[in-house]
Amino acid sequence: MTAPTVPAVPQPPDQARRLQLTTASQIPIRRQRWFWEGKVPMGTATVFAGRGGEGKSTFALYLSALAIRGELEGDLHGAGTNVLIISHEDDWGTVMNPRLVGAGANLDNVFRLSVETTVDEVTAETIPALPLDIALIREAIETTGARLLIIDPITSTIGGDLHKVADVRRALDPLASLAQELDIAVIGIMHFNKGTGNASDKLSGSHGFRDVVRSLLLFATDDETEQRIVTIDKSNYSQERGASFAFNLVSADVVTADGETTSVGSVQYLGETDLTVSDIINRTPAEGDGTADDRNAAQAFLLDYLRGRDSFEAAAGDVLKAGRAAGFSDTDLKNARRRCRDPRIESQKSGFGAGWVWAITHEGVTEGVQGVTSGKDDTFDTFVTPSTPREPTDKEVAPVSYLDSRAAIVERANMLCPVCLAPVGILNPGYCDVNDTAHANHRADAAAEVNA
Repeated sequence: MTAPTVPAVPQPPDQARRLQLTTASQIPIRRQRWFWEGKVPMGTATVFAGRGGEGKSTFALYLSALAIRGELEGDLHGAGTNVLIISHEDDWGTVMNPRLVGAGANLDNVFRLSVETTVDEVTAETIPALPLDIALIREAIETTGARLLIIDPITSTIGGDLHKVADVRRALDPLASLAQELDIAVIGIMHFNKGTGNASDKLSGSHGFRDVVRSLLLFATDDETEQRIVTIDKSNYSQERGASFAFNLVSADVVTADGETTSVGSVQYLGETDLTVSDIINRTPAEGDGTADDRNAAQAFLLDYLRGRDSFEAAAGDVLKAGRAAGFSDTDLKNARRRCRDPRIESQKSGFGAGWVWAITHEGVTEGVQGVTSGKDDTFDTFVTPSTPREPTDKEVAPVSYLDSRAAIVERANMLCPVCLAPVGILNPGYCDVNDTAHANHRADAAAEVNA
């Protein structure tokens, strides 16, 4: 019997496809290497994503400068490296180079990667296109010895439809393979779509971007502190997923080639935080603003609760649980913690691998909170006598008298000094705590009128 004829599958021109089989035993076991320990892996691509102006590009250049100097925590620490950058949105003379210098980078270790094209005897410079120019990118990496490639924005190098997974994968898969082969890190800069929702769904274009990269860092600005918050939304090779850190953008002066001075943004790294990008982009006016009375009451509750604990600190989960019992939402309490300035209520890790702790770091006057006082022995009783005595050993729930007393706190918080209109204090009833001549005379006159 003659076997049926199987139609031949047409092959693309100049492309031969052959079967390859490799036993797993032929593939050496290796440790995952890191450009930035736990956050930016070697041998694959990472995306920095956020809305415009969040400091994504500036932070990438900050990491570049640390890596060039051999100061970045990771597998290149102590060695130093060269850096390749594909960027056309910002001018190199007025923006990119000043930012690099402001970050402390040696410009001799930074290479701008572009492509020269000639069409009809007309030569022009353009940016590389993926996957068309992957061979030229390989040549640049091998020539410079760079261990980091930054593409800003990565969408500008991709041909086809950015909303189609197939087009995105066709462009980025060869780049990821090249990174793996040459053991380099690739950082792509991307923008967010507007609106609330799942933060990782805000990447512009297809979800193919998120699928290809092994690490995804999301950027947003906390409007209350102006700090930039970065959340590790995806981390296939570490346990950092869900962790966040913060940084400030501060001004740095850079001397130009003609001897003048220009100011650029520079990164001031602040370390870990429990605030996430999702918290920020989903913060509604009702949650983020509220009334002044509600904000003051929430902060007063936090200070009273923590002052009643050993060392003025408690597990964040316990504070939130007590706050819920007192009628506050988690968002109310988190926003209140960040608004406390003096004393500050810091969120910090209690130890390696341990949970978050909220702690009063020093005593003073809380900025923006009317009626909150500074003495470390002052508690909720400073504001009003509870209608129901509070058990001093009750560490798990809010004082049962809190809701009954909340109106009195709000009334107390609205009182102003008749001399300077500052919030009243506790040293001199009815006045702020300032003790200059004007305040002293006014108090004396008021006392004379009462005694007359």
